[in-house]
Amino acid sequence: MQTINTIFVLSKIKYMTVKRFGKPSSSLLSQKVSFFEENEHFVKNQQKIGTVYVQQPKRTCCKNCATPFGSESDFLKDNINYILCEKCNHLNGLHEDTTEFCEALYTKDTGKEYAKNYNSDSVNDYNYRTSSIYLPKAEFLYTTLVSSNVNPNHLNYLDLGAGSGYFVAALKKMGLENVRGSEVSKTQVALGNAMIGEEVIDVHEMDKTNEVLRNTKSEVVSMIGVLEHLQYPREALAEISKNKNIKYLYISVPTFSLSVFLELLSPNVFHRQLSCGHTHLYTDKSLQYMAEEFGFKSLGEWWFGTDIVDLFRHVRVALEQNNSAQNIIGSWSENFIPLIDAMQLELDKKQMSSEVHLLLERK
Repeated sequence: MQTINTIFVLSKIKYMTVKRFGKPSSSLLSQKVSFFEENEHFVKNQQKIGTVYVQQPKRTCCKNCATPFGSESDFLKDNINYILCEKCNHLNGLHEDTTEFCEALYTKDTGKEYAKNYNSDSVNDYNYRTSSIYLPKAEFLYTTLVSSNVNPNHLNYLDLGAGSGYFVAALKKMGLENVRGSEVSKTQVALGNAMIGEEVIDVHEMDKTNEVLRNTKSEVVSMIGVLEHLQYPREALAEISKNKNIKYLYISVPTFSLSVFLELLSPNVFHRQLSCGHTHLYTDKSLQYMAEEFGFKSLGEWWFGTDIVDLFRHVRVALEQNNSAQNIIGSWSENFIPLIDAMQLELDKKQMSSEVHLLLERK
């Protein structure tokens, strides 16, 4: 079992930031079995979406800071060019997330296809996913607020891009009452409300995202795995910055990490980090730039990732594709799985992991 390290950092501008590193991989390994068993299916879907993406107009400015690009890309992956922004160090795919691309990915057929990634077959499955994956996220939000002398029970919460409501459910399990979600997928909203047992998630049209942020009275807005999927994240952040009701922004985003380099080496293994809806990735520097530009400071950071799980998966799938004997495949799993958490923690502590959770406070 991996130890989660938590430290407190006094920043240059004299406010305390909670920094946590690491998260056990056991729940991920148990819930992402399909990534191993259905690799070919996921690769085909990845390539299908990539084909749609490269047909979109060229992206000319950074998704994070809007700085114009130079003419050269930094690398090519799955026939898609990527570039690191020289100003903020954000990793950008060089095509636009057009309305057509976003609708094809998220809302086609009321979002049924995309919802398959977050589906639960029963209340027990739903509750297990909530408790194992989303409750730790809610706990980090709660305890970080407490460490800043804020009573979480006195705040209102809006989870934007709530999906099937797992984070809403987790917040309610923490005892928080004033919680609502908003989501573009009708399929996921129906599932979430049914599983939670009350109508706490609303449907909004994709082009109404900024309106939801503009009008919310909630002091805390969360976007768990959402900011990277927004067509215009800068517009959403601007609305958050202008809405003085919003005191805290809690986000989790994917980052440019070891997993991307593994994907560059493994074209026939499903790319979890930089593909499909992840057309751009954050870095520590690009997140700092974003927070500063839109008037926020960091109260808490939780760095953890699945890079070493991805390494394990890439080797495991490659062994199977090469028709390796079952005893060899079994030996790889038996010997490597116990090492995953310790290896990942070293990446996490260097802030080089594939994911980060940030709690930002308005300055």
